[in-house]
Amino acid sequence: MIICHGTLSTPPEHADAARGLLRQIAQATRNEPGCTLYLVSEDLERPGHFLFAEHWNAMADLQTHLALPGVGEAVAAAHSLGATDLTITAYEGGAATKIM
Repeated sequence: MIICHGTLSTPPEHADAARGLLRQIAQATRNEPGCTLYLVSEDLERPGHFLFAEHWNAMADLQTHLALPGVGEAVAAAHSLGATDLTITAYEGGAATKIM
């Protein structure tokens, strides 16, 4: 399993547009092969600061996703909204263990 954590910040005046963009990306990505989770949250104390959580079956699935033209277009759109600190880090994990 591949687990990704990401961040994206936009100026507060572009937060509404960023929410719309991220909603579209999340809905599309959830339908891609190998994606088992794609969540976007906004930091309650910092409007315009978003956090991503993604789960993929395999690194190949994530790489296929990242190579899609829509991903590059979404990154460009985020930058046009003044996005800073766009980061995504992938971690390769083993079997999940439910603790609660």
